[in-house]
Amino acid sequence: MKRKPQHKEHPILSKGTAACIKAFIAVWAFSGDSLSLMLSGYSTDVPVIKYIYTLLCSLDGWGIQTIFALAGLCTIFYLVRDRQRSPWVSGISAFFAISTVIGISYAKTDSWDCIFLFKLQFALAVFVTLGYYFTYKNCILLAGYLLERKKSWLRSTPLGKAELFLFRDHTFAGPLLLIWILGLPWLIFYFPGTLQWDAHAQLWIFLGAAENTGAHPVIATQIMGGCVWLGRQLFHSDTIGLFLYNITQFSVQSLTFAYACHCLRKMNCPIVFSWGALLYWTVFPYFPIWGYTMVKDTPFYVFILLIVVVWMDIIYGQNPHGNWRQICLLFCGVSGTVLFRNDGRYVVLVTLLGTVLLYRQYWLECLAGIACCLLLTFMIDGIYMPSHQIEKGNTADMLSIPLQQTARYLREHYEELTEEEAKVLQEGFTVSLDQVAAAYNPICSDPVKENFQKHPNTAYLKAYFRVWLQQLVKHPDTYIQAFLNHTYGYFYPDMHDHQYDTLHYTAFFHIGNSDKWHDGHLDMEFAVEDDTVREILRHSLYLVEKMPLFSMLLSAGMHTYLLLGECAYLLSKKKRREMLFLIPGLFILLLRIASPVNAYVRYIMPIMVMLPVTAPWCYIASHRTDVKQQAGKEETLAA
Repeated sequence: MKRKPQHKEHPILSKGTAACIKAFIAVWAFSGDSLSLMLSGYSTDVPVIKYIYTLLCSLDGWGIQTIFALAGLCTIFYLVRDRQRSPWVSGISAFFAISTVIGISYAKTDSWDCIFLFKLQFALAVFVTLGYYFTYKNCILLAGYLLERKKSWLRSTPLGKAELFLFRDHTFAGPLLLIWILGLPWLIFYFPGTLQWDAHAQLWIFLGAAENTGAHPVIATQIMGGCVWLGRQLFHSDTIGLFLYNITQFSVQSLTFAYACHCLRKMNCPIVFSWGALLYWTVFPYFPIWGYTMVKDTPFYVFILLIVVVWMDIIYGQNPHGNWRQICLLFCGVSGTVLFRNDGRYVVLVTLLGTVLLYRQYWLECLAGIACCLLLTFMIDGIYMPSHQIEKGNTADMLSIPLQQTARYLREHYEELTEEEAKVLQEGFTVSLDQVAAAYNPICSDPVKENFQKHPNTAYLKAYFRVWLQQLVKHPDTYIQAFLNHTYGYFYPDMHDHQYDTLHYTAFFHIGNSDKWHDGHLDMEFAVEDDTVREILRHSLYLVEKMPLFSMLLSAGMHTYLLLGECAYLLSKKKRREMLFLIPGLFILLLRIASPVNAYVRYIMPIMVMLPVTAPWCYIASHRTDVKQQAGKEETLAA
């Protein structure tokens, strides 16, 4: 019998056509002001044609930039064409798209009205979410396509005199020399360095001009004040004292960056990643100025980076217990992290516990690190602070989220307060409840926290959280919106900080951008009076802020996306153990969600500084064969 010819089922749309349609939806979704409130009068029950008209009027496809965006996305979408159907890629793309749409709504209205105001508004939000989903997914697939298919630019062999010097002959000294050469303009023209406002408060504490509390790390306060005291004793100059601290800090940062570059070469990292790390830490002006600024955050991110790089060095080298240099560096990282941030102890404990779970052969080193962390914590909290009559930090600092929720509830549902609820809440706040409602700032909890008791007792906290829970049951949407409004910037890359200007993350003396600082307790000034070069250096960060693509390096939300993208990449490659080096960043992200300020770039500096080592590690780990697996393959071949 003759077989009937089998006809192939053709899809309704070819992959190329589908890619173009997806690109069209994506460009239309994020071009112009697509996700906006539709209050044109057609949001009520009207004929279908008016629904469509309202939807189209809310979108904006006008502009030459739309044409270029469409051409670019069509090229990307056609090139990729959903080559890889990974649930991890789809899941992370959906999360990014939903986070972006939520961020747009809160950036515009401080609420989710752009999503849930009414049915048609929700339909528009779904449409925009779909466009962002297509964009994120295909851009991620493009990155994977380039990593897997275009191997030529991922060479590991240095070429040319500069690469041979930096990445073969002098893998530590070469990067260190370049870091110092590129840092000289900052060191010279910003001599003696800059002073951040938290550090200024710590210097006042050391000098007895302010109350000493545990709000700031007490040992860091003594180190900072000790340098200024030493400058006064040896040179009769606060300026020299500031320089002694800043130059030491800059040196430690430079050594850590150079060690990280050295370890990347030990792991046979592609040259493009080595160049990226070196340029990110030197030419990108963010880290040179923060490395030369008296502030507790800089040692914090430096020592966290040191911990991560040391573990990479130990684990990649398959050293059962690490050599004595690695162990010493590990203890330096643990100690520095604990001493320079109050929450550093938690980061250390979570990282070391994660190491024990994922790499049990290093349990002894982890146990020693945990013991060091706990010992330092006990010595600070249990011995040093009581002996110097130093009070613990403000309890309200740990209550940013619930206090924001309470303040929003008071603002929106004040008339629903019962007498019992009002009595309990009023006991906790030092101002009237209507003033608390008026002080509510959706992205910063400081105005509300400042009006709350500094050290409420346990009994009151129980009563407060009982009221908090009652109000949560009454209006859960208010609580959810308060939480999202306070944290969305950490998951929305395009948030523009409307509370702080660019001085918030660049060079300054205290709060103002002054060449001198005299406050009756401190007497400091820049040594170079002509501020021409200083202005050029300062505006280099403004330039980065305005540059396409590179400006996203200053976005807290973008660094969250990169971190979560690294997690999804390792999980998709079934490299769960290798996620160890992402644990510090993930835990810091959780801490920052509970922080007082939304999308505060300074708070996520540890995540930012680790990007040049975690990104290449993900690539190396995904292409690395486990030693036991390799031995098993060799035994099989021999048999």
